[in-house]
Amino acid sequence: MNTRIRDALLCALFGAFLLGMLGGLLFGRDQNFSEKEKRYLAERPVLKLNALLSGAYGQDVEDWAADHLPGRDFLVGLNARAERALGLQVTKEIYIGGDGRLFERPSAYDPAVLEKNRAAVSAFAETVGKPVDVMLVPSAGYLMQDQISNLADPYEDDKILENAFPQENGLIRPINLLSVLAASPTPEAFFYRTDHHWTSLGAYEAYRLYCTEKGKTPLPPERYEIERVEGFYGTTYTRARFWALPPEPLELWNGPGCFRVSFSEKDGVYDQLFFRERLKESDKYPVWLDGNHPLVTIENQNPEAEGSLLVIRDSYANCLGCFLADSWKTVTLADLRYYKDSVSALCAERQFDDILLVYSVRNYMTDSNLSWLD
Repeated sequence: MNTRIRDALLCALFGAFLLGMLGGLLFGRDQNFSEKEKRYLAERPVLKLNALLSGAYGQDVEDWAADHLPGRDFLVGLNARAERALGLQVTKEIYIGGDGRLFERPSAYDPAVLEKNRAAVSAFAETVGKPVDVMLVPSAGYLMQDQISNLADPYEDDKILENAFPQENGLIRPINLLSVLAASPTPEAFFYRTDHHWTSLGAYEAYRLYCTEKGKTPLPPERYEIERVEGFYGTTYTRARFWALPPEPLELWNGPGCFRVSFSEKDGVYDQLFFRERLKESDKYPVWLDGNHPLVTIENQNPEAEGSLLVIRDSYANCLGCFLADSWKTVTLADLRYYKDSVSALCAERQFDDILLVYSVRNYMTDSNLSWLD
């Protein structure tokens, strides 16, 4: 073929490609929500003189175009697969293991953060005059770091746990969950492949350990009817954008108990721990206790149930709280990201028998809300 004809044909094809992409962007139907990324996409900007003069309109157009580029999901997934083929981590925040399991990057060991949080929890315990049990959940990456071939920084969960509450005055009682999870020959059963949270089995092991520590008898596994739900993708998958990964199941452990659940910011009382309507959404994790709320109260209707428990928590306690409800008369879960009233005043009002703080190691090292604990 003549060189000029070939060059002209290539230019024409490239120009047609660009025009096609532009036409798809301008005249295609905008998508409001990305199921894969679990987020709302930028809206088509409206041209206004002040926005045009300030430069904000140009930025809005750029954000909208990036979110609605034709074939965007395919291109993003192709880029992730290319990086994987080159032996690179999927993103700067996420590592991918040899079996396609996704891991959050290691939490940095920071003595200043540990001391700040230790002081906050210790001061709270002294204010309420009751011991506070502390359960910090090690990361999946720490337990399975042998699966990560390109690990740049080491996981220091053991160091963080060892130094989180040294030489306390007796009001802080660390719960050594790491010893239980690390002793298992199959730690992968305790965490999802596409999410940073623990599975129901992981939460059950934490529940069983805490009941043992408190002198209670945990409900045995055989008392639960396990409901398997297919098609789960977690937030780690969303952040990694490695769309080639298959979904995984999540399990709902249905115990024999009856419960009444209420939320501080919502009217009504619910007779369920699992909000199955959430399973129809792209993010299925809020099926446990309807996701994150400032204050959740679970009342066990068994007349023989005893004790009241306050759980100061992050989202790991969504699933864990459903298990704890089997062994306490009332379980109250306070999420400091949203609950801004005085926790010590709540303790004075409800006179809890036990207080448990549950955080993942990563959240414990990055969440600044513990400094407001009072």
